[in-house]
Amino acid sequence: FDSGALSVGVAFMLWLLLGSRRTGTGSSLRAPVAVAAATSPLRAVLTTEWQLGESSEAGVSVQRLYDLIQPPDEDSFFDEIDALEEEGWLTIRNGRGDDDDLLFPTVEDGSLPAPEPAGRAAAATAASIFAGTAEQARLAAEAAAATAAAAVTAAAAESASLPAVPFDLERHGEYDYAAEAAAVEAVVAVLTRLKCAGMDAADEKELAALDAACARLEQVTALSPAPSLREDPRLEGAWEQVGCTSADFITRKGLTGLGGAPFTSPAALFYCYDGGAVCAKEVLRLFGRPVLLNELRGEYGFSPDGALMQERFGDADLGGQRSSKEFAGATATTRHVCITADGAVRVAKVDAAAGVGAGGYLVYKRLAAGEMEAWLESKRLPLVGGTVPTLSMEEMREAYPYLGEGEGAGGDGFAGIKLPWS
Repeated sequence: FDSGALSVGVAFMLWLLLGSRRTGTGSSLRAPVAVAAATSPLRAVLTTEWQLGESSEAGVSVQRLYDLIQPPDEDSFFDEIDALEEEGWLTIRNGRGDDDDLLFPTVEDGSLPAPEPAGRAAAATAASIFAGTAEQARLAAEAAAATAAAAVTAAAAESASLPAVPFDLERHGEYDYAAEAAAVEAVVAVLTRLKCAGMDAADEKELAALDAACARLEQVTALSPAPSLREDPRLEGAWEQVGCTSADFITRKGLTGLGGAPFTSPAALFYCYDGGAVCAKEVLRLFGRPVLLNELRGEYGFSPDGALMQERFGDADLGGQRSSKEFAGATATTRHVCITADGAVRVAKVDAAAGVGAGGYLVYKRLAAGEMEAWLESKRLPLVGGTVPTLSMEEMREAYPYLGEGEGAGGDGFAGIKLPWS
């Protein structure tokens, strides 16, 4: 672990992570988790089979699907297939018997769907995987149910832009997807009890359980047919860190160390990956309000075997300063554990045995296109760059595109806009 001398009133030590798009459970910061694999591996297995077939014309027989999943309840298995057909997620071509029926993806342009990132699974499990009060869980479940149809449509549209994942065919046929689903569900169950992704003092009592659940998931996914992280296109995009057991990270109360300053606490932590470039966005609360966004920008790469990922940050907006001169750069390395079969959850390891940290796990949820930006906008935080109190008009247009020039008192540009620090 290498880190530059970081200081903006607080010594920054950096130990980083990983990232791509929507789900997760998360702290009390976010909406409910949409982890299809935590409910059933059926969608993940079907999608993988279709992708291995390299065409939307590659049907999967009901018998093969049954053999791969080995469901404990046969009636529930057939009920879910029927429900997926009613949703419009798949189509069924009848054979001579139910076992001979072929299942095809419902697509219009030949692209294959990705596993469900939201929708019916979210509606069914929102109450059990939402981190918050019972009332929050009730409202989350109602919201998920109300938007289920729209989410399914959005998932189909989104899937067209996601590349096929090069799963290993032999391992796919032998892999225990049901065991992975159970292991993911155990991780999610702990995440829902966290107040702030493992970084709050109240989370300490749950860290041992989270560590054990992540260790079990690591064991189960050791034979996953998924490619190495270096070869996995699902890394690309935005992720939110929703859990950690890394002592280094917990001590710093986040990414930069500023979360441990007086009257300050972490609110959210996002990572965006784009063709070798990485951008980390750390949102901090001041007196309980999420008002400060620190942004670190750099690049990422992998070890020759693709097992280790390293991020190098060379520029940062910190503590209200654009491209802070106090930031001397930082490097972080983690060991990849897994991206779940449905692409919804990613786990990395701060592997002490490999000399890349003091140990512990980091858990992320995939974010849907625009989800991070929508959350930042709801808090009146910049979409580009960190929070900087004094900006030129051009910088305001770039950082706060949702405000719209002309809003505010007298129509004087952005004058009168109520920003987080005002």
